[in-house]
Amino acid sequence: MGDAEKALDLHIELLESDPHMWRDLRVPAGIGLPDLHRAIKLSFGWEDSQAHLFSLAGAFAGRRILAGDEETALAMGTDLAADFTLADALHGKKSTLRYEYGGGWTHEITVTGHAVMPAGYLGCLGGASRGPAEAPGGPGVPPGGYALSVEPDDGAAGRWVEEGAGGPVPDSGPAGFDRDRVNLRLARLSAQLTGARACPDEQAEIVRPVKWLLERAGTDGLELTKDGYLKPAVVREAAEALGWADRLYGKANREVRTRPVFQLRTRLQDWGLLRRFKGRLVLTPAGRALAGAGDEGRLWDYLADRLAHPGSDPASFLNGLFAHWLLAGTLPAWQRRGQVLTEALHTAGYRLPSGRPVTEDVGADLVQELEWTFRVLNIFLPGRDLLQAEEASVAGAKFLIDLRRRQDAGPEQSR
Repeated sequence: MGDAEKALDLHIELLESDPHMWRDLRVPAGIGLPDLHRAIKLSFGWEDSQAHLFSLAGAFAGRRILAGDEETALAMGTDLAADFTLADALHGKKSTLRYEYGGGWTHEITVTGHAVMPAGYLGCLGGASRGPAEAPGGPGVPPGGYALSVEPDDGAAGRWVEEGAGGPVPDSGPAGFDRDRVNLRLARLSAQLTGARACPDEQAEIVRPVKWLLERAGTDGLELTKDGYLKPAVVREAAEALGWADRLYGKANREVRTRPVFQLRTRLQDWGLLRRFKGRLVLTPAGRALAGAGDEGRLWDYLADRLAHPGSDPASFLNGLFAHWLLAGTLPAWQRRGQVLTEALHTAGYRLPSGRPVTEDVGADLVQELEWTFRVLNIFLPGRDLLQAEEASVAGAKFLIDLRRRQDAGPEQSR
């Protein structure tokens, strides 16, 4: 793929929506329909939990194909979209096609213009109205009616909306379309489709917390309390230097009350960069080799390898699963993560050391460990507090892409 390629401007309108809901997207002219589905999903806020079909135009007029998995396509008696591109589906500048989601939400897609853009570029040029809450059946079927999705009551419909694709109802009401957030999501998708590598500034952004603690330990190490914790002054210094202090409660000067610093310190020990020695926290040989100025790229490689190949198949599976959730924008609701992770482990054939199935309590504990593994890196966008930050930045997405690439390559070829 070259440095630039032809792109199409698409006007995508959700039919029968009230208030009127639409997005203007710019996408590569040769984008595959499965990837176009992902762009539509992200721009409207769909969860990707239901079947989705394209009704084609041009030479394929009247043909309906599924932008999903082969098994579902066979069950529905439709073709699979894997080999179709947008160029296949359209014919001429004013061509239109339809995209159906959930058996009732119909989107009309119209080509409105042409452009030349950097290869793989995906962007949102405009839009109106926040995406509707997730439900099969379309606009007229409760609880899928758009009026319900923006005016929940205290009952089941309100709870359903909070957990839907549109997320919690924004203060701005149904007109709360956030173009910047849509473009962030599309930029993450573009990075996945192109396999974009992180630039040095992005690498430095991700490894900054790790780099800070390695440099702070320095050649002399850090004195620990008698219980093995960092001294209060160092805890406070870390919280302030890493931008965590304002998003934490209390004085942020003790590890037991400043969980991000505790998790950062213990993760660096787990990753073989720091160790305890005679009452101090000191650099390991690997830590000394990576603590110097200008080593952010090498530190990125080290961390991506450690998370891709943590030493056990279950741990590698879990890191890959969490990375997939973040990249796909399908991180389960927090109250369901333990259950979903437990089901994934069971499906993959993993069991407890005793041979018994993984319980939901164990799954919930594993979810917390996974979250902190990624939170001590700068993977997430800032939130009101650290635990509310659950969306990866573009640099974070590139780290997760690299992690998955190394898993696919295997431990010997991952670099």
